[in-house]
Amino acid sequence: MGCSQKEQGRLCVIWICPNVCFLFQNVRIDPNSFAFSMWKDIPVPFYLSAYLFEVMNPKEVRLGAKPVLNQRGPYVYREYRYKTNITFHDNGTVSFLEYRRFYFQPDLSDGREEDYIVVPNILVMGAAIMMENLPSLLKMLISGALAGLGQDAFMNRTVGEIMWGYDDPLIDVLNSFVPGLIPFKGKFGLFLDFNNSNTGLFTVYTGATDINQIHIVDTWNGLKKVNVPFLSRK
Repeated sequence: MGCSQKEQGRLCVIWICPNVCFLFQNVRIDPNSFAFSMWKDIPVPFYLSAYLFEVMNPKEVRLGAKPVLNQRGPYVYREYRYKTNITFHDNGTVSFLEYRRFYFQPDLSDGREEDYIVVPNILVMGAAIMMENLPSLLKMLISGALAGLGQDAFMNRTVGEIMWGYDDPLIDVLNSFVPGLIPFKGKFGLFLDFNNSNTGLFTVYTGATDINQIHIVDTWNGLKKVNVPFLSRK
């Protein structure tokens, strides 16, 4: 005996509801949910591809010539993300630190981390710009310190050093003359603060009380709102 259209609709609702409830229970951030392990240690691969531009004529550039550049790379890194310090709160939120680690992928790269590349000395150029408004005597002292350390407008470093950092006494010397002039300590690299670092303490909604709020950020480092001056609009 067949079911009426009304009865079929009722059966459909009865069949769908448990599945929807099962879905909601397993997508929310909960240690007992199906998706929790994937949320904690993201299995999706992330890649960073870096291209560096080598200066082919540094001597001529010092004399006022136009730089001749050669593109090197890509140098590809696999990024792994994982969460620690996971703490659940009674208001339906969870706090955590998310860390990132990068691993060089030679099979996807055109080059090695040990490749030497001549590039502008970012620290020297940055220091020159920041010294513009300093007293003349202080400029002379810093210039002498640069010369004494053998610092130049260009440097020949490996890809690994340029990306992830190298020790440079210039940082401490500059900060000894003008404290805080260079916002680093002893080591400098384009992505120095990216590797083995976290992005701050996030507190997000788990979806336990309202599935529509899942993953919405409640606070970052304890702040409800972050004001970035150069992004502000009146």
